[in-house]
Amino acid sequence: MLHPFRSIPGRLALIGFSLFLLASMISRMALLITARHEITWDMSVTGAFATGLAFDAAAALFAAIPWWLAGVLLPSRFWSSRLGKPLLMAGFTVFIALLVFITTAEWFFWDEFGARFNFIAVDYLVWTQEVMGNINESYPMKPILAAIAAMACAATWIMHRFGGFRFAVGGGSSAKDRLFWALAGTALPALATGLVNQASMPGFTNQYHAEIAKNGCWSFLAAFRQMELEYEKWYPTLPKDECLAAARGLLANKDAPMATDRTDDLRRSIAGTGHENRWNVILVCMESMSGSYMSYLGGKPTLTPNLNRLAGESVFFDNLFATGTRTVRGMEAITLSLPPTPGQSILYRPEGTNLTTSFTPFLDRGYDCAFFYGGDGRFDFMNRFYSTAGCRIMDVNAWKKEDVTMKTSWGACDEDLFQKTISEADADYAAGKPFHYFCMTTSNHRPYDFPDGRIDMKPHGRKPAVKYADWAVGHLIEEARKRPWFDNTLFVIVSDHCASSAGKAELDVTKYHIPALLYNPKLVPARRISKLCSQIDVMPTVLGLLGWNHLTLGYGNDQLAESAATLPGRAFVSNYQKIALLRDEGITILKPNRQPATHAYDPSTGALSPIDPVKAAPLVRDTTIFYQSASWLFRSGGLKQAAAGAPITLR
Repeated sequence: MLHPFRSIPGRLALIGFSLFLLASMISRMALLITARHEITWDMSVTGAFATGLAFDAAAALFAAIPWWLAGVLLPSRFWSSRLGKPLLMAGFTVFIALLVFITTAEWFFWDEFGARFNFIAVDYLVWTQEVMGNINESYPMKPILAAIAAMACAATWIMHRFGGFRFAVGGGSSAKDRLFWALAGTALPALATGLVNQASMPGFTNQYHAEIAKNGCWSFLAAFRQMELEYEKWYPTLPKDECLAAARGLLANKDAPMATDRTDDLRRSIAGTGHENRWNVILVCMESMSGSYMSYLGGKPTLTPNLNRLAGESVFFDNLFATGTRTVRGMEAITLSLPPTPGQSILYRPEGTNLTTSFTPFLDRGYDCAFFYGGDGRFDFMNRFYSTAGCRIMDVNAWKKEDVTMKTSWGACDEDLFQKTISEADADYAAGKPFHYFCMTTSNHRPYDFPDGRIDMKPHGRKPAVKYADWAVGHLIEEARKRPWFDNTLFVIVSDHCASSAGKAELDVTKYHIPALLYNPKLVPARRISKLCSQIDVMPTVLGLLGWNHLTLGYGNDQLAESAATLPGRAFVSNYQKIALLRDEGITILKPNRQPATHAYDPSTGALSPIDPVKAAPLVRDTTIFYQSASWLFRSGGLKQAAAGAPITLR
């Protein structure tokens, strides 16, 4: 008679399964305690734990694979030999150390992002040089690793002391047992994969509950497998021709009519007003500069004094929202002016090359376009994207050694970045060449380190880094003011995303509110734009100020154009799986498995509340049209530079 757990393969698999399950449950309890102030303490917490147990068990089946495999392949006499016993103990010590390491890493990841492992963790695994340097600079890794090793050794000793290893090797290993475990070890994980799916996870009102319900390892592998979620497969759709025709209706306005009558041509023809301005444009994309750090959203005036001052002297967007929660997502929004397609940013995808971008009209007019970054621009494939968009790459690898006065694992400090920008602008001016630069800052990023003596706060910590980033921007403006090209240069200052994205709501709108300002009092008079706007509207507004005729595939609008007053306010926000349209009357969220949800929202707290289904229907339709058509535009190859000059062919 077959007794699966009386055999060595079964017992080894059972121990491996149980240890992983225990570690997962401990991790969930630790994260629950960490998020205790954000948790809604009702029965849904029990539901989160029950869902989590299913994910833990499914992941534990995979964790047990090495153990049943060892039990199947190695003869039973090996486990009681002089070599087998110490190898068994050593193997479980390493296994336990790995579980403790994963649990610890999850806790630190949660502390930073308020979520289980996701696409960010996948990025961190891919880009090990920057990430490992950042980790070593941010955390006391030697004591942490020593503690993990000590805990693993202690757990192994406890297992030995209470007979765990005697139990493991005390069973038999007949041919029938081996055959059973050879089949079961393959079938059970495959069955678990079919039954347990993050896309079909129960909905939770509090998003922290949904994260608690996940298993970190399972979530990591799911993110690793899905760089892009195919829109047509996972989200609400309309017939393609109907969708594209409706998209043309939503995009066209008096100042931006459609370029042709073809249903599958989403280009708009922008007619500049008045004289074409040949201004230089320096765009500063500020790392993690949440709007809440500035006075206009309640921040302390002493934290960002330069940005607060510049905002009052600029065209200032005080109701503008980022499209996502990653730097590459912000770069995508600024340069492509498109709603965020589900999954990874377009910059990250292999197809995200040779695209028509906001640089295209500058390149058409003979501008020098360049991408400035104080770190290695190969990170997140930034160099690939910007170089194929026609930009010179001026990451730290293109700098001289003396250009860097201080750096972290993420790159040179912001003042070094801006000094390099100024020196290149000097060279372009001397050569009589207009320029458009995109500058990506890094100092407001863990480990939050920067040169001493710049501000009245010591390095390390988010708030000092925010204040230093503000100082560096103020210093850039003051240094640029001394240059002959200053009077003809527009400065565009915008954040890539907020400092934190975790919230109780499915998509917490307060975690997407960012500043954007267009500065040079000699070129543009100060004014506020308080209408609901998106990050994708920034560069269309800049091009409107320049007065340029051009074609665009972007979905952004010039918020200073005459027609802007008649267009409804709207913004696009997303995480990796959920994509949403934000309007004054509500937020519509599209989720995998074709699940739309529309809510009224409180812009100050992010709280969601029910909305009349009759009012929700047109919002769901418009949201579907925007995202389905944008996804089609990218996937069809319509954004490619070769395709942008001719009508797009539907495929």
